[in-house]
Amino acid sequence: MAISGIDTEGTYAFLNKGANQKEEENAGSLALEDFMSLMTTQLKNQDPLKPMESGEFLGQIAAFGTVSGIGDLQKSFDGFATSMQSDQALQGSSLVGRSVLVPSSIGIMTAEEGMKGQINVAETVTDLKVAIYNEAGVQVRTIEMGGATGYTDFTWDGFDDNGEALTPGVYQFKASGTIDGDNTAFATGTVAKVESVIVGVGSQGLIMNLGGIGSVPFSEAVEIT
Repeated sequence: MAISGIDTEGTYAFLNKGANQKEEENAGSLALEDFMSLMTTQLKNQDPLKPMESGEFLGQIAAFGTVSGIGDLQKSFDGFATSMQSDQALQGSSLVGRSVLVPSSIGIMTAEEGMKGQINVAETVTDLKVAIYNEAGVQVRTIEMGGATGYTDFTWDGFDDNGEALTPGVYQFKASGTIDGDNTAFATGTVAKVESVIVGVGSQGLIMNLGGIGSVPFSEAVEIT
């Protein structure tokens, strides 16, 4: 009958683990000593008629030092990466439950707060309007905002054009206005709550999971409230 948890390497294998780890740790420190020993032996046994030039000798030492330095640098980078991941996790935990403004034309409407967003009005307009669409693509509300310029906030109360309260959920919105006689669309952003975060691996940064929107890189967050 097999018993789980038994070390298959041998009953006393653990006794050698500490020694093996020490040998691995000492390998790097002994490398330079071994190198110098070999260089000394080489100098003692060199041809007296063709002695090694000092430049060649120093070049070999420099080459060895470069390789050793790269290894140390790699260890430093590994430690830095681990530290960055810990910072990301701490940063991510503080975001959960908070609201962020991100570039998007999709938002969540709730019965308590409606839906909030922002419009980047590139040029001054006098007839800015926001059109709200349900998930079926049907326009349910038009919000007349009048004159505006620059970053303009808006809030939709969740009621349609007939004054009836709509079901909370995901809605899309588009903003437009007249510039030089042409109907022009503007970039939009939406406010959403952070439901959870994912700590990125490697070059991937922090990822936010936003209600109704999905996964969005933290780098795209314009504002945190």
